[in-house]
This record gives sequence, C-alpha cells and structure tokens, in this order.
Amino acid sequence: MVTVEYFMSPGSPWSFMGHQRFIEIVNKFNVNVNMYPVNYGEIFPLSGGVPVSKRPIQRQKIRLQELKRWGDFLKINLNLEPKYFPSKSLLPSLIIIASKRKNINQAFNLANNIMNALWVENLNIDDEETLVNILKKMDLDANEILNYAKSEECEEEMKSGTKFAIEKNVFGAPTYIVNDQIYWGQDRLDFVERHLSNLLKP
Repeated sequence: MVTVEYFMSPGSPWSFMGHQRFIEIVNKFNVNVNMYPVNYGEIFPLSGGVPVSKRPIQRQKIRLQELKRWGDFLKINLNLEPKYFPSKSLLPSLIIIASKRKNINQAFNLANNIMNALWVENLNIDDEETLVNILKKMDLDANEILNYAKSEECEEEMKSGTKFAIEKNVFGAPTYIVNDQIYWGQDRLDFVERHLSNLLKP
C-alpha cells in the first residue's frame, strides 16, 4: 500500500489550513499516512529558514496577505495574528505523538482541534489546561495522554521524527512526501492528489 509521509507543526497556520483537505485526499485513495509533528526550530537553521519575527518586513506583510487570501478561500475564520503566536509547539506535538502511540484513532482530529484552538479560537496551545480541555471535549482520557506525552518514549519519537525530516530534506510545514517526491506547502495538495491518482490508476 502507498504511504505518505506528513510532516507538520501544530503552530503552523499552513499545516492547519491543509490538514483537513489532506486527510480527505488520503481517505479518498485509501493510503497510509505517517504523521510527524516535528521540531521546526531545529530544522529551520539547517535550511536557511528563520522564524516569522526575524523575516524581512516585506515577507511578513505578504505572509499576512496570503493567510487572509487562503483563509477566505477555504472559508476558515482564521485569526491572522493570534495572541499566542508563535507557539513553542512542543507539548501539543507530544500530545499528538502520545495519541498516535496509544493507537487512538482520533489522532488526526486531535491535531486539527489543537490547531483550530490556536488559529481560530485564539487559545494558548502551549498551556496544559487548554490541551486537557481539548482532549476532554473529544472524550479522550486527558490525564493519561498528557502524562504519556511527557514520557521519554514520546520525546524520543519527536527527536527521531525530526531527524527523519532532516534526512528527507524537509524544511517547511507542512510537507508531504510521496515516494521520492517532496511537496512543500498546503498549496501543493493538488499535486499530491494527482500523484496519488497516477499511482493508483486501475
């Protein structure tokens, strides 16, 4: 079966805007997905990337325009400058990893709900209480997942996922890899869909 490697960050608006569309595509083709919440703070310096606040003002301005365009196009009530951005993204990433490791079949929904909390609800996703509330609303065992998220196993998985991303030449979020083809950005999802369609033609 075809597998898509999906590298994302819960602190990325682009990961958020592509997330549900990506899941719809992979469900359509019934392919496997490996979702990796990774440490872009480690990846950026290796690839010449810099945090938003350190980018030239021209790039910061066009970023906000692009966010507005895509939010309107996708009909997402996106908060362009949320109160708690940038997010460290560490604990929310570990929460997602913990849910995956415990074989909770809502990992993708959980990731979406965490990103929605930051980019639509204007909440602090680095705050434990915020994350616990998200888990409880999904009828998940919040204490169990939160405690496991702080474990050495989850921390090691995030480190190994980040290392894997670097080996695969990932430099931005989101990134989708199909076979040897790298698709960076939610605006490349049409190409991801075409690639999968070509691979899975009868």
